[in-house]
Amino acid sequence: MAGTLAVMHDRVSRALDRVPPWLLSVLALLAFAGVATWLSVTTWNQLSTSRLDQGMLTDFRDAVYYPVVAIRDGVNPYSASTYYEHYPVGQEFPLYTPHHLLLHSPLLLFPFATARAVYFGWNVALILGFAAATLRLLGIRTSMAGVFGLGTLILLSDPGRFDLRTGQPTLMIVIAVYFAIRARNHRGAAADLRALPSRAVSMLLGAAALAVIWTKPTYAIPVGVLLIARGRTRLVAYGTAIGFALSALVLPFLVGAAGGVNSLVDSWTESARITSRSPQSQLGSGLRIDLANTFARITRLRPSEAVAAIGGLLLLAAGAFLIRKLHQRDPDGDREELAITLFCLLVLTSMFHVPYDYLLLVGPVALLARPRPSRPIAWPYRARTAVMVLLLVPLIGPLGWSPINAAIGKSGFEWMLKTTMMSTYVLIALGLCVWTAIRQLRASRPNRAVSAGQVGGVVEAEQAGHSVGRTDPGD
Repeated sequence: MAGTLAVMHDRVSRALDRVPPWLLSVLALLAFAGVATWLSVTTWNQLSTSRLDQGMLTDFRDAVYYPVVAIRDGVNPYSASTYYEHYPVGQEFPLYTPHHLLLHSPLLLFPFATARAVYFGWNVALILGFAAATLRLLGIRTSMAGVFGLGTLILLSDPGRFDLRTGQPTLMIVIAVYFAIRARNHRGAAADLRALPSRAVSMLLGAAALAVIWTKPTYAIPVGVLLIARGRTRLVAYGTAIGFALSALVLPFLVGAAGGVNSLVDSWTESARITSRSPQSQLGSGLRIDLANTFARITRLRPSEAVAAIGGLLLLAAGAFLIRKLHQRDPDGDREELAITLFCLLVLTSMFHVPYDYLLLVGPVALLARPRPSRPIAWPYRARTAVMVLLLVPLIGPLGWSPINAAIGKSGFEWMLKTTMMSTYVLIALGLCVWTAIRQLRASRPNRAVSAGQVGGVVEAEQAGHSVGRTDPGD
């Protein structure tokens, strides 16, 4: 299978090389514009004035726009009852950190209908930014054809459509995660003094990215822990400090709106309680994709949220330990496909996440879709291809397409593509990555040559691996 993919990749590459670059750019631009137009029209045709928590762009309404309006009006958006009373919203304001409000404050320039259209357009533009960030993660020079071509595929993906149509701020956070992953250590070896300025810039960009990630703690906590495991402690300290400093700018307004610090803390507690009791947030929900929820849906057991949280933290700690060992064995290897895939899967599975968070898998799938790793990795036989396929299925989301849904439904196999199975595929992929990482650590040398059987016929020796078009993602 791996050999077949490599042959297909080479054939496609040769075919594309024969097409003039300008023509590729035009075709990619037209494809992106066509898909974006289709999504815009279908989204606007299904807009509703209902206050229910369903329909198009409701997350934008409830979690992005009206919380910012509430701060302007002197209303505490974290107080569910007050928030419902003053604004036409359908759910409580989730426990985003306060600087989430600061980042979206420019929307106050527009009335709701205009702000909704502006934000939708902004998210479409972020799709292109996400595509560019993914290409840089692969170490590929960005081009118009590459950015718009990959952007089209992201728009067509199930999490891409889901995020765009709900108005979630996930794209901004996922882009920031990729920036944080690419960030280098600030300190370099004495012989590498010329690289220090670029390392410092990379570290500061990573810190700014982490500050953005801190708008959503279910991303920031695992990302911060895993960055520390990769030796990016200073980056985490700076990024967390920036995030808290930005939140501190908003706190006086929140305290004033709530009527005091104690009242604000009480509203946070009440908001967390309401959120945890909502059908979509409880264990067993058809919307959650994390490890605890997958366990609950498969076993029909319902552990408490505290037990589920502890289980997720234990998974995160074990994964961080493994990533730390990989980093110590090969400091530059944590910017390669195995460590990056393991990083993203741990972020998704250790804490509460929903299907639009599968956007985080775009980078790992793109890395694994390459014909060969940029350095030798001891993947078990065909495991690399299996991980790519397992992660590709949630990105495609076959049941989200009516013709495919109808065809599969008639065959009786639609259960294989429902939410529980999707999250199970991700957990299986995580298990294969853990197995591969352990094999790497058991190797007698960090970069020793491995046999073709160990890497599924992809890499035969370390020397061969370094001689085949190696690029360093992030350079």
